[in-house]
Amino acid sequence: MENDLIFMPSNNTYNKCYVVQSSDIIRGYDRIPSYNTSYNYRDYYINSSYIYRDGSGQWSNYSTLPVCLDNDKITNDFYYRLDLPSILVTFVIINIFAIFLPIKIFSKIFRKGVL
Repeated sequence: MENDLIFMPSNNTYNKCYVVQSSDIIRGYDRIPSYNTSYNYRDYYINSSYIYRDGSGQWSNYSTLPVCLDNDKITNDFYYRLDLPSILVTFVIINIFAIFLPIKIFSKIFRKGVL
C-alpha cells in the first residue's frame, strides 16, 4: 500500500539497512547486520526536519541483530516527508513578502507620483 511508505533522505552510504529506533528516529546502517562486524550508522530525526547524528558500533556474537525494514517501505520521494506541510507554509509566507509586498509598495509610490 502506497500510504505506508517512509521518506528517507537520499544517501549512498547509510542506505544498506534502515531500522526504526523509536517513533522519532530511524537508523540507517552502512552495511547489512552480521555478527562480528563493525558498522557506522546515521540516526535520522524524522519529526525534526530530518536532522541526523552519526555514530559507530560493532555487532558481536552476543548481539541481537537488528531487523531491517523492507526496501519496498522506503522512498526518496520528497512528497512523503513528514515536514512537508511546514515547508509549504514557509514557502507561502516567503512569497507573500517577496512578491505581494513589493507590488503594493510600488503601486502606492507610482499612484502618488502620478497625481
